Amino acid sequence: MRELHEILLGILAGVAQGISEWLPVSSKTILLLIFYAFGSSPSNAYVIGLFLNGATSLAAAIYFRRDFAEIVKGVYVKGHGRALLCFLLVSTFVTAVTAIPLAGAAANLLSRFGGFSMILIGLLFVLTGAISWMREKVGGKELNRTPTLLDAVIAGVAQGFSALPGISRSGVTILALLLLRHCPRSAIRLSFLMSIPATLGGSIYAYILSPATLNELSHFTAIPAIITSLIVSLVVISTLIRVSQRVKAHFFAAILAAISLLVGMGLI
Repeated sequence: MRELHEILLGILAGVAQGISEWLPVSSKTILLLIFYAFGSSPSNAYVIGLFLNGATSLAAAIYFRRDFAEIVKGVYVKGHGRALLCFLLVSTFVTAVTAIPLAGAAANLLSRFGGFSMILIGLLFVLTGAISWMREKVGGKELNRTPTLLDAVIAGVAQGFSALPGISRSGVTILALLLLRHCPRSAIRLSFLMSIPATLGGSIYAYILSPATLNELSHFTAIPAIITSLIVSLVVISTLIRVSQRVKAHFFAAILAAISLLVGMGLI
């Protein structure tokens, strides 16, 4: 009976992770709340959520396998693949420098204002939509362009701040890339590619931070969580990519703003 309880907990966590990682919702905060509700302390629940975040990196690697082939090719051949490789290397380094001290602080002193942070992200998406709409009116437009080093630094800093509970990784990185004039599809693609080294790094750091906590995590919970998260993630990524191709940037920002504000008001 205990094993069934742990399996169901893993499936619940996997579904939550597979959906929330790709939306402007803090997936690690949702996992924190789930494991806290099932008896873990807040700090242990945060570490478990940070560790399970890495499960979605495999889904992104599978979905964007052609991009990864291009990135590998970029090691030897100059072109778009090399630009993507440089973008990921720089953004990952900047993320690590920003996130490591924040994650350590969050594990010791969890933020009590997660809902307010989501509302702030929602308001920033409203502002992003307004900027995109005004740019379109004056003749400018969002671009599906090759990322620059400046893009990598700004998106990396934004991603680093998502180590804090309540801050959505996909939310802040997509927001930053939209403000840098990437079109919605380009912003999603770059944000999701960034998630692979970032979430894997988060899982490794979670183990370094508190190996005792993760050693106590049941295999009956961890394995179903990872498998369920992988399946759900592939469906959600595909859906978001299709949606982003059909709407303009200001409409896309408005959708993400609505999700962020609703979640934020529910977490207060």
